[in-house]
Parts: sequence; C-alpha cells; structure tokens
Amino acid sequence: MLNQVCVLTIKVRDMEKDVQFYTEKLDFKVSKKYGENIISLEHNGLPLILEKAEIENAPTSSNVLLAIQSSNIQEDFKKLHDKGVKIISEEPMPCPPGYFFVIEDNSGNQLEIVEFVN
Repeated sequence: MLNQVCVLTIKVRDMEKDVQFYTEKLDFKVSKKYGENIISLEHNGLPLILEKAEIENAPTSSNVLLAIQSSNIQEDFKKLHDKGVKIISEEPMPCPPGYFFVIEDNSGNQLEIVEFVN
C-alpha cells in the first residue's frame, strides 16, 4: 500500500551552492553522495535529495512545495533573514493551520516555512 512519503527530490542548478544553502541556512546534513549530480540530505529523519537539473535554465515553478515546520516562526523568519536567505513575504502570514512564509533556494525553488498553531 502506498501510504508514506519516503523522499523528496529537488532539482537544482548549482549543486555546490544549493548544498551550502540547505546545510548552512536550513541545517540539513549531507547523508550520502551519489556522484556529482545527486546528494542525499537529512534533517530530523526527513530525507531530501538534491539532483542536478539536466536543463540549465529549467523553469523554477512547480506544483510541489516542500514545507519545513517551525516551532517559532518569528524567530526562524529573523534567523533566515539575517543569514541572507531570499524571503518572498515581508513577514509571516496567517494561514488555516497557523502561520507561514516562503523562501527560495539558490535555484529558485520555493520552500514554505510553517508553524502549526491551530
């Protein structure tokens, strides 16, 4: 039965810069390298694969959005802002389960930071 997400893959343009983004800005750890084009990251049990995009100028929009849970959205907003992360919204915004804001990695992939309060 298909009932559990096992991994998320994000296509990136510059592997070195994006590994640096996910490890230094979002605290993921490199768990395994599968050559130069595929690197596995992990954060609190969540596996994430960075894969080098085959097309250099591939579209950056997607119908899939990775959400990272926050336990203190105001603190995380400030921390990411201070680290120079590109933040799409000017402040965390309300949503049905709590609050969220959206950031972009170096390849233009959007990631949602969400705090569940309701």
